[in-house]
Amino acid sequence: MAWQRTIPFGYQMRQGKIVCEQMETDVVKNIFSMYLAGESLKRIAEIMTERGIRYHQHTEQWNKHMVKRILENDHYLGDGEYPQIIDGEDYLAVRLQKTDRNTYAPCKPDISGIRDKAVCAACGASMRRDTKSHGRAHWKCGNPDCGKAVAIADDELVNTINARLDALAKAPYLLEMQNPPAQKTSMEALRLLNELTAAFNRGTKSGEYIRTLIFAAAAEKYNALPDLTPQHGMDELRTRLEAGEAGTEVRRKLMQTAVRAVRIGGAEDITLELINGNIIGRSEKLAYERTDDSAAAEGYGHSC
Repeated sequence: MAWQRTIPFGYQMRQGKIVCEQMETDVVKNIFSMYLAGESLKRIAEIMTERGIRYHQHTEQWNKHMVKRILENDHYLGDGEYPQIIDGEDYLAVRLQKTDRNTYAPCKPDISGIRDKAVCAACGASMRRDTKSHGRAHWKCGNPDCGKAVAIADDELVNTINARLDALAKAPYLLEMQNPPAQKTSMEALRLLNELTAAFNRGTKSGEYIRTLIFAAAAEKYNALPDLTPQHGMDELRTRLEAGEAGTEVRRKLMQTAVRAVRIGGAEDITLELINGNIIGRSEKLAYERTDDSAAAEGYGHSC
């Protein structure tokens, strides 16, 4: 176990793969059980310390923040990299109980999906959330030549983005991909095809050589195929929205699939840039607008 953990408590790296560490896995399950039985974060930390269980190699001392990190870690549900330790029902029960018990101040808005997509509206550089200024949240541009800083509370930012996503959900036509990516032929693919033609013209008798050229050329052409995953994702979302789906799950999917960047220019200037180039937030920024009569009849209008 390292001085500072590089992977979550309950796991270890073995032969380049993350696997369960049995003793720690049992501790994780025990922590969830104790919390669901009514124990406080502080008391659970005391129990872990009393039992001599090490969270870090250098100390047996636990605190409530370590326990809180374990209870909030969704890796325990299992994903592509981490094996499952906690089932979904127990994880959800803990989250609901944390809200009811209000161990800390009211739950803060989840801005994890915003952090990776926040960019400066002025220069386009990534923005980083900071709370060093008297504990108040603000977003600072990572471009030293710009240095723009925007003070905005997390709940205000989340509410604004949710309003943008709700507006987008009511205008599914804005998800249309205007210019599907075209297939490109690489120079290597052309070279292989020319060599294949030359081999046939020479009457090359080596079937193995011909097969090698064919497979190599096919591989190059396959690698040059455009990635249609974004378009398929947008098409799927558009179908769901046109069927009337709405709510938190649709917002999450829109943010995850359709939004390329959250452009932060100020508390009153928060816009969403979609992967197809559309801007949601200010009507004058929309890249495409529906002008046919059916748009007006459906109540889409020209502004988000």
